[in-house]
Amino acid sequence: MAKLPSKKQREALSYITDNQTNFIGYGGAAFGGKSWLLCSYFTHACIAYPGTGWGLGRKELVTLRKTTLVTLFKVFEDMKVFEGRDYRYNGQLNVIQFTNGSEIFLIDTASKPADPLFTRFGGYELTGCGIDESAETSLEAINILFTRCGRRMNAEYGLKAKMIEAFNPVKNHVYYRYHKPSTTGTLRATYKFVKSLPSDNPSPETEAYVQGILDNSDRVTIERLIHGNFDYEDDPTNMIDYAKCLD
Repeated sequence: MAKLPSKKQREALSYITDNQTNFIGYGGAAFGGKSWLLCSYFTHACIAYPGTGWGLGRKELVTLRKTTLVTLFKVFEDMKVFEGRDYRYNGQLNVIQFTNGSEIFLIDTASKPADPLFTRFGGYELTGCGIDESAETSLEAINILFTRCGRRMNAEYGLKAKMIEAFNPVKNHVYYRYHKPSTTGTLRATYKFVKSLPSDNPSPETEAYVQGILDNSDRVTIERLIHGNFDYEDDPTNMIDYAKCLD
């Protein structure tokens, strides 16, 4: 039986499938089911909407293959989606092609000196896109990839262009685009942020993961990855003061 989404994943899916939202930020801590959300939605979408195309990105393609792609194949197994019968993975072209014509493109989102304007994204015609650990990807890359969404069977299926971002707490563009506006009530109408913590993940592996972090990590890591604290102090010169304020 396929795994059922958690409460926070169901909330995110309601935004992913609505007719208003364009950008969905999901996460805010480690082990909150971020990658699983991305991979399970794209798998369902590929099957439900034949001929559609979805971008699955991460800063480094080699990291994507070692992490997010592994999760995607676990989702395939969980959903009884089999290679040869239901899809074919072309590792040279970095594309997963379903027998019904749908495709998932594996995308390297890193900034490159030879391609400062991300012109390499110009060839994609996507229904929607998701970026795992989007805090590692530049905002410019995210915005350019979004312009490639809404271009493949969206009108035929009534699907709104979507950019789904999964990330842990970092004080960069994800903080200023998602976390901070969500706490001040100034989040754009086309944006949604779902904060998911390890405690929101029903996986039986969660308890051991959390205990491992608590037993072996520093305060900043615990605040970021367990409590989803975006306002941690990451300046080494202020670590002592930060630790005192938590005691």
